[in-house]
Amino acid sequence: MHIFISVDIEGVAGVCEGTQGRRGNAEYELARRLMTEEANAAIRGAFNGGATAVTVADSHGSMRNMLVDQLDPRARIVSGSLRPYSMVEGVAEDHAGLILIGYHAAAGNYGALAHSYSGQAFHKILVNGTLMGEPTVFAGYAASLGVPLLAVSGDQFLAEEIAAQFPNAKSILVKQSINSAATNSLSPAESCNLIEADVQTAVQSASGAKVETPITAPFETSVEFHRQSFADAATYLPGVERKDSETVVFTVDSYRDLIGTIAALSLMVSGLMA
Repeated sequence: MHIFISVDIEGVAGVCEGTQGRRGNAEYELARRLMTEEANAAIRGAFNGGATAVTVADSHGSMRNMLVDQLDPRARIVSGSLRPYSMVEGVAEDHAGLILIGYHAAAGNYGALAHSYSGQAFHKILVNGTLMGEPTVFAGYAASLGVPLLAVSGDQFLAEEIAAQFPNAKSILVKQSINSAATNSLSPAESCNLIEADVQTAVQSASGAKVETPITAPFETSVEFHRQSFADAATYLPGVERKDSETVVFTVDSYRDLIGTIAALSLMVSGLMA
C-alpha cells in the first residue's frame, strides 16, 4: 500500500506569519525544521497504519524546504520546481491515499496565512463556483486518478473547507487561527504526536475510503487578483478574458491545464513584482 504525502509550511504548528515561509532568516530555518518533523510524523503514522511505501512531496514555495537529511529514510521525496502537478507531482493511480500536512485556508477565507497558490497574486479563486483552496485542486486531481484524500492538517478554517469539499477526510487540528498572522497552536511535539496517531488511523481505513472531489471538468474559473495591473497582464494568455478591473475568467477541460494556468498567472505576477 503506497501512500502519498504532500507537505506545505503555513499550516505547520508554530508557523503564523509570512517571514517563516521565506528563505534567508532564522525564523524560516526553524519553520522548515518544524515542517520536516511534521512530515516525519505523517510518515511514521502511514507506516504504522499499514503502508508499505511512502512518497513525500515538498510543496511550499520553491519546493526545496525540508531538511532531507533528517527525513525518515523509508520515504522517497519529490522536491524542486517547476512541477506540472505542483504540490502533488508524482501522485498516481496505484497510490492508496493522499495525506496533506501543513496546509492552510484558501484565499478569500479567514485564517493565518490563508492563500491559494500565491499570496501576493490572488485575492480569491472560484472554480465552478467553489472557493478554491489548494486541497480543492490538488486533492481533486488525485481523486480524478481514483486516489482518496485521507487526512489534512492545519487550522480550523481549513477544516471547515475540508468538511464541505471532502467530508470523509480527517481534519487534524494543530492550531487555531486568531487572525491573519496569529495562532493558538499545539506545541510542535504534541502536533507531531497527533499527526502520527491520526494519519495511522486514516491509513488503516484507506481501503474503504471514499473518493471525493468538489469540482469536475470543465473548470470554469474566476481569478480575482490583488491589483488591476495583474489582471491587465493576465489577459495576454490565450483563453483568459477580463471580467472586471481585478478579475479574469477562463475555462479549461483538465486538471493539468487548470493547475498550469494558475501557475502561469502566479509566475506572471512574480515577474511584475520583481
